[in-house]
Amino acid sequence: MKITEKAAYIKGLAEGLELDPKDKQTKVIKALIDLVNEMAEEVCELEQCYDDVCDQIDALDEDLAGVEDLLYEDEEDDDDEPVCGCGSDDAAYEVTCPTCGAVIGIDENQLSDGGMSCPNCGETLEFDYDEDELDGKDEEESSDEE
Repeated sequence: MKITEKAAYIKGLAEGLELDPKDKQTKVIKALIDLVNEMAEEVCELEQCYDDVCDQIDALDEDLAGVEDLLYEDEEDDDDEPVCGCGSDDAAYEVTCPTCGAVIGIDENQLSDGGMSCPNCGETLEFDYDEDELDGKDEEESSDEE
C-alpha cells in the first residue's frame, strides 16, 4: 500500500466516525488528516524526482564509460609494445637514460656490447658490469621461479 493510499484510508476512517464538525477535537483531527495528505503527495513527488535523477545518473554513467573506453583505449594498446620501442620483445634488463629519463629494455647482446645510443634522445649509454653479477642475477631469477 502506497503512502497516498494509507493517507486516504485514514481520511476514510475519520469520516466513518461521523464526528461533530463544530467540535474542537474534530477540527484538529481534520487538520492533521489534511497535513498527512499533503505530506503523502510531497513524498510521492520526491520519490518520482529521485527515480528521474537515478535514471539520469545511470545514463551519465553509461556515457562516461563510453568516454573512458575511448580515452583509455590507447593506453591498453601501449601495454603490448616493448619497453624500449626498439622492437625487441626479449628485453632482459631495463635501463633508465640519465638524460631524458626514458626506460629502455635491453637484451644480453646489447649489454655485452658495453653500450648503445638512447633511442629517445641519442645519448650514449655505457654499461659497466661484472660477469659474476650477471650470473648471480640469472641464478637469483631461476631460484625465485622455483
